[in-house]
Amino acid sequence: MKKIIALFLALTMVLGLAACGQKEPEEEPTNKYADYKVAMVSNTVGTDQFILQAKNQLDALAKEYGFTESIIECITTDDWEQKTRTACEQGYNLIVGVGWNSAAPFSTLQEEFPDVQFGVIDTIAANEKIMSMNFNTTDGCYVMGAMIATAFPNDTVFGYIGNFQQQSNFEYKYGFMEGVKSVKPDAKFVSAYADTYGDTSATYNKAVEVAAALGSNGHFIMGSVANSANAGIYQYALDRVADGAEPIYTSGLSVDQTTPENPYIISGLTKNTAIPMKMIVEDFLDDGKVTGGATTLGVTQDAFCVVGVNFDANYRNTDIMTDEVLAAGHKAADDLKSGKVVLPYVMEDDYKE
Repeated sequence: MKKIIALFLALTMVLGLAACGQKEPEEEPTNKYADYKVAMVSNTVGTDQFILQAKNQLDALAKEYGFTESIIECITTDDWEQKTRTACEQGYNLIVGVGWNSAAPFSTLQEEFPDVQFGVIDTIAANEKIMSMNFNTTDGCYVMGAMIATAFPNDTVFGYIGNFQQQSNFEYKYGFMEGVKSVKPDAKFVSAYADTYGDTSATYNKAVEVAAALGSNGHFIMGSVANSANAGIYQYALDRVADGAEPIYTSGLSVDQTTPENPYIISGLTKNTAIPMKMIVEDFLDDGKVTGGATTLGVTQDAFCVVGVNFDANYRNTDIMTDEVLAAGHKAADDLKSGKVVLPYVMEDDYKE
């Protein structure tokens, strides 16, 4: 009996010591980003890749870091200020605007709500407290120009259709012309402006005019109006061939619009808004503030992209976009990245074609 009692006491002591050695379960660390509220302000999201890329990136960042996100869509010009003001009053910590519409209202609201952090994409805000992320459109257009000049070795004149005759659109034209002239120094250009961002009939009519001016000496018109309005140029390219005329080729804008249904769209320019969205949000999460001022992203960061160079085209018209043409694009991009080619900022009034 005594042996049984002794054994029981010994076992009790062992279990007691084991229990004493156990650690209390540690509390899980709290998420330091959980209280943050981040809003994206843009035009209606829809299927526009320019906006969707930014939205999808914000979705991914919210999931990764655990903050609250909201998407605020604007229809009218007044919406940009009114809806952003409401977000400020609702306690959002960071508000990111996607598109040029955000620059002016955000600059005003930042002064009224100094505790709110602001970022803008594809524009530069006058208020330097705002983190502005712009795209170097000139470099990307240079790369495409070098490709197009290589693709049409017998052409002596090249076409361009812009939205309005303004400095922001000239930057596209300037880069394209410099790229073409890097291959064909004596090239000439025919330019027209549709005076619209959305009227496809206006761009169609301008394509008719520019094609007539090119005559048999040119077969390419760069479309630099807007994602949707460029469709008038694309339709003209189809109709022209259907009518038995010699093909005119063109380029897409904002998203990759190459497709076997329209083999005359042979390249294009895209803006990867996911990259600046990630940069703005993570800069804010670092210390609760954004780094004010402007940053420009371009071809070398895969932010302003050339279809066929930064990524493969949805559809490649191999009769025109040969391996030699793509190699010319890659070389032009490498020359920009290495500093071998530098395109200084030029005002339109000072540029000599």
